[in-house]
Amino acid sequence: MTTQTRARLKLLGVAMVFIGPLALAYLLYYGLSFGAAGTNGGELIDPAMQVPNVTLTDAAGEQLPSGQLFERKWTILQVAPGGCGDACIESLKETRQIRALLHRRATRVQRVLLTDERPLPAMPEQPDLSLYSAPVAPFNAMFESQGATTPGTVYLVDPLGNWMLYYPPGGDGSALFKDVKHLLKLSHIG
Repeated sequence: MTTQTRARLKLLGVAMVFIGPLALAYLLYYGLSFGAAGTNGGELIDPAMQVPNVTLTDAAGEQLPSGQLFERKWTILQVAPGGCGDACIESLKETRQIRALLHRRATRVQRVLLTDERPLPAMPEQPDLSLYSAPVAPFNAMFESQGATTPGTVYLVDPLGNWMLYYPPGGDGSALFKDVKHLLKLSHIG
């Protein structure tokens, strides 16, 4: 090997030390996809939609604007027009277990059931559930725009009041658990 060839190889080696990591980072960020897109288990709402601002009424008759409720914590929301049927009850049981599995992060998540029923039904088996009576038509219109109106569907709302994901009934709940756990890990709001 000649001196000139050896010098060129050294120059190439030095260039690879500096350019190689930059090129690799570029490929990983822009070029290669290792399943990062679409890792959510629920159906993504893109772009996220602002939750309708309606007046909510709790069991004691206190009224609250929905903006205040949805802008504090991550919300696992269910909407039950006409009352909570069998699919709704099953989803409530599942979301209660999911919230319990979050352990110390569970305080950052609230479970909310909206219904147009008055008076509100008693649900002693769901002690961590916030139950509100509200006009559900604006919610149903928003959900219909995304094809997400099946009874028992679970909706995920971020602490800024944006509807982000939904989970059709009949799932095993692991998708919702993984998504909420991942979002709580990455998010510093709520």
